[in-house]
Amino acid sequence: MKTISLKKRIALVAIAALGSTLVASVPAANAATSDEVTAINVTLVTSSPVVGGLVTINMGLTTAVSTGSVAVIKGGFLGASDTPTGGWVSVAAKTTLGTGSTLGTFGTTAGSSATAAGAVLSIRPVEGAGFAAGTIASSSTAGAGSFQFTPSKAGTYVLTIWHEATDAANTTDAVNSNEARQTVSVTVVAAPVATGGASLMTWAYGAVSAPVITATPEDLVPAESTLSGAVQAAIAIVNVKGSTGAALNGATLTASISGAGLVLADTTPTTLTGTARSSSVALTGASVGYVHVSADGSTGKGTVTVSVTDPVTAATSVVGTFTVQFYSTTVATLTATQNYSVLGAARVTGCSAVACTGTTYSTGSAGKPAVVIVAKDSDGNIIPGLTLTATSSDATVISSSTVTAVTVAGATALDATGLGAYNASVTGASSAVSGKTATVTYSYTNTSGAKAKISSAAVPFTIGGTTIVTETLAFDKTSYVAGGAMVITRTAKDSAGNSVADGVASPAVTFSKPVGGTAPAASFYVAGKSATSATTPTVFAPASGGAFTASMTGGDAAATVKTASSSVVDGNADLLTQIDALNAKIVALNALIAKIMKKLGVK
Repeated sequence: MKTISLKKRIALVAIAALGSTLVASVPAANAATSDEVTAINVTLVTSSPVVGGLVTINMGLTTAVSTGSVAVIKGGFLGASDTPTGGWVSVAAKTTLGTGSTLGTFGTTAGSSATAAGAVLSIRPVEGAGFAAGTIASSSTAGAGSFQFTPSKAGTYVLTIWHEATDAANTTDAVNSNEARQTVSVTVVAAPVATGGASLMTWAYGAVSAPVITATPEDLVPAESTLSGAVQAAIAIVNVKGSTGAALNGATLTASISGAGLVLADTTPTTLTGTARSSSVALTGASVGYVHVSADGSTGKGTVTVSVTDPVTAATSVVGTFTVQFYSTTVATLTATQNYSVLGAARVTGCSAVACTGTTYSTGSAGKPAVVIVAKDSDGNIIPGLTLTATSSDATVISSSTVTAVTVAGATALDATGLGAYNASVTGASSAVSGKTATVTYSYTNTSGAKAKISSAAVPFTIGGTTIVTETLAFDKTSYVAGGAMVITRTAKDSAGNSVADGVASPAVTFSKPVGGTAPAASFYVAGKSATSATTPTVFAPASGGAFTASMTGGDAAATVKTASSSVVDGNADLLTQIDALNAKIVALNALIAKIMKKLGVK
């Protein structure tokens, strides 16, 4: 291959079709000689030319040699490139495609030369061989030879290829009117740049082999890992995209971590551990890379920043960040938070699942746990994946408590407690009677060091009946201003006068007048009550003045209707009453002042 600077300029023309064969429309005027080239055809091989990428044009030809005769093509095929302003390039010629044609067997570039006009391609037959008259058609994989250039700027490049005739009329390296020629217009666009904004990152915890790469990025949540450096804490999979949104090969993937932990950037989708605070890998011939994270022996959070660097421009942009939480496996504290406190005999209360997604009382994973336990190390980092023990103070009152660790799947769903917490349900003993009390204590025995047993505070529970005997309905006020926030409270007791068990159904409430917001729907009793919120009210007093009532059909055996009364007062009338009271106080105060002044003799 020979390369030479170009000086020839030719007017720009629009490209007809990328990758299609262009047939010469200007034949040689002096085609009478037996060794003349009468036409040139070309094919643009590069389908999507970009700045910095090699562009190849394959060339074919037609000769006028009589069938069966032997001749030699004397002279060369020159390529000159007209370029966008500031995008001047040189053109190189090669003959690697010049074999196996029907016109004969072509040799190498023996006898080729270079001139100031452009690259020279000298096509010659192998010694002693010849070729017949006819055409070599160029294609994306065939031709008598080819021309190449590397564009340095976006725009339109026009390459002219012609047969430089060797007769006396053609003594300069220029395109003459009697020479076969062909032009090809090449539109070059800017090369895509690796960009963090377009690239995608997914992640997984722990020992991940051959992770699945998703089509969209996911929100990253804190991951937890032990302090063992031999354990992969997390892995991020990065799909590098260019500015066009298509996959881009060859970028450099870099990961760095601040805080605790080590990272390793590589091209291996297997379980590996981090090796340094910062790590990079060139994604040679690939657009997918991996970031492995492991512990460095310290506790706390490690924030991983992932970036990509474009292989051409060297521009670097951030793909995203995610956090890994490193913890000690030695438990220092167990904290228990109670949601439910009144149990029914032989009744399971609360959710115990890898993900308890509810915010109110319900059975199964749609409800809240009876107790949520959180384990932490001495630095306050939460510790997931433990097996906790629940101990009842009286098995005749509380028969058991089931504890389930929240998992990664639970933490990324709707779990209200999150990874590192433990969801517990509690079961009342079948023989337990209303009013009886007992506690449950949660504990864990460390497996290293002094192997100390760590326990939570005792969590108290009371037994309540599951059958409603008495029930009440009440407003929080005897009167409201129009549209004022109301708190509606339902209470229920069992035959022993104790609060019914948590989870016993409470009835819906209706009103004698239209109210604002939402009337209390059927729900559940917790600690014997079912009430609307006082801090975030959902039901409001009627707009019209006067008395009104609330009612519900009780859950007792007789389905007794319970009612409560209140009223809406005239806000202006109430204000006038307050003004009258204030005036009366002012009059009394004036009288007192006058009396004091009289005693003092003041006029």
